[in-house]
Amino acid sequence: MSAEMRFAHLSDWHATSLVGGGRALLQPKRLSGWASWALRRRRDHSPEILAATLRDVRSQDLDPILVTGDLTHVSLEQEFRAAAEQLERLGPPDRVFLIPGNHDCYVPVEPERSWDHWRPYLAGDAEASLDPELADCLAPARDSGVAPRHEDYPTLRIRGRLAMVGLCSAIPTPIFRAGGELGEIQRERLERVLRLLGDRGLFRVIMIHHPIARSGEPTRRALWDAEALRALLARTGAELVLHGHKHRRRVSTLPGPDAPVPVVGVPSSSEVGSRPGKLAQYHVYTLRPREAGGGAPRGFELEAEIRGYDPEAGEFRRVDETLL
Repeated sequence: MSAEMRFAHLSDWHATSLVGGGRALLQPKRLSGWASWALRRRRDHSPEILAATLRDVRSQDLDPILVTGDLTHVSLEQEFRAAAEQLERLGPPDRVFLIPGNHDCYVPVEPERSWDHWRPYLAGDAEASLDPELADCLAPARDSGVAPRHEDYPTLRIRGRLAMVGLCSAIPTPIFRAGGELGEIQRERLERVLRLLGDRGLFRVIMIHHPIARSGEPTRRALWDAEALRALLARTGAELVLHGHKHRRRVSTLPGPDAPVPVVGVPSSSEVGSRPGKLAQYHVYTLRPREAGGGAPRGFELEAEIRGYDPEAGEFRRVDETLL
């Protein structure tokens, strides 16, 4: 990567409707989710604000665009279809890289009625485009048209010296629980992938839906194997971890083997500002390589910008606050 790269992080836009959900809403957890949507969420998340987000992202000439899940409310097929159209408006699959959130796995749903609608956005790079060592660390790709399942993660895309590692913490959970889990197999693959990417001198961005820092997150909403993931990162390192789930900006660091690992959570991309700190935002990162003498790579410089929704103007503007 000889020039700078600008990429975006969006999450948790929940800008779909449950109207017409019919009998599919009669499961107890979905009924609870429908009640939450009817009483609050349908007013908290605005399709108009999401449309403004998508316009602003397109105007910024950003590539890639990283999305950390929760595009739906209760995982109805109609929601997956609507969110697929929203993803198409955001950008083509080769520019937009998506991982699912817990609301996108709200209850067990057949993949052909859920994640398969998002397949090109969820998929990593083709095995043939990766070197054999990296390809060997990943699950074999599924047939065309079939999205990765939880057991197929991590996914990986590489653009220049930027490596994007997608994790899946989305699993079906009982009513009133919104936690997640990676599992031992996914963590083992992740550790191997991160070590190889680090050996190649790439800038490693990890995408995960749930927060991973020690933040006092209640157990029912937490990543249940976060401690194991933090220990993994302390061994391997990473240059940036991006997450959603909280609908608020969260910035922290975790110990790494050589330097702290920045961890950044982004607010929802469609929030009307129902509470302080929750008005819609997304983040823009500018990555520049630092070169040593003779052109040998010597690390990276990373800058970050907050783009926030201005209700009076009906559009997004730069927020004059420090992110990193």
